[in-house]
Amino acid sequence: MFNPRLYVFDIDGTLLTTDYKILPSTRKAIALLSERGGQIMLASARPPKAMDPIAREFNLDPLYISLNGALVVQGERLLSAQAMPFQAAQRVISIALEAGLSVNVYSFWDWFIGETNAWSTHEGDMVGFYGEVRDLSTVQEVHKILLLGEQEKIVQVQDRLTRHVPEVVASRSIPNYLEVVDARVSKGRALSLVSELLDVDVRHIVAVGDGENDLAMLRLAGFSVAMGNAHPSLRAEAHFVTGSNNQDGILQAVLKIMDLGGVSL
Repeated sequence: MFNPRLYVFDIDGTLLTTDYKILPSTRKAIALLSERGGQIMLASARPPKAMDPIAREFNLDPLYISLNGALVVQGERLLSAQAMPFQAAQRVISIALEAGLSVNVYSFWDWFIGETNAWSTHEGDMVGFYGEVRDLSTVQEVHKILLLGEQEKIVQVQDRLTRHVPEVVASRSIPNYLEVVDARVSKGRALSLVSELLDVDVRHIVAVGDGENDLAMLRLAGFSVAMGNAHPSLRAEAHFVTGSNNQDGILQAVLKIMDLGGVSL
């Protein structure tokens, strides 16, 4: 029986359009779930500070899977954290700088950059705050490294990291963004922890996403939805492929879920 109790949404490329807007249809979709008793949470590569405004937009509880699962936070409480080994993080930084990528390091609630550049400034404009310039070799606990740059370089560095830094996993959220976390970290593993905390069987979870970094949570969820703009690996495995993030995909997905008989707790 289709009986979802928890709805988990990625943010960028899913709840937000390509230009980081919220469609009226998306607001309607989330409102439909909320009005009918659906429990909703966010799971993103974003740091908590960049998730707070989105949660407020939808009037959601501040329980997040953040930094691709490296952090699970509830308000100002840290429920789970998994940093990558220090030396592995430094190898990632070295390889990325050698390739000419913008390096962004996330440690708990903080965001550090080695220097200000066009990529880091664009990221700050998008999330609403900016990285602090710091010697990145001094950051002891690194929960995520975000590498920004041209798609060709991103693909090359992803391949190098996969072959030479086995302590980490690198996945693309969008073509110009390479998200690097500890190899033990994924949105799926974090969602498994959340299911235990909330006492919700994973069979009763609906997960919606678009990027490579969403695949683990879609595989875990009882019902998975890939956006129309999703990476091919998600579209191949999802139970339902909806419209794109620019074309009312979230509302289409929620209407499909309602048609299947699932909304309330």
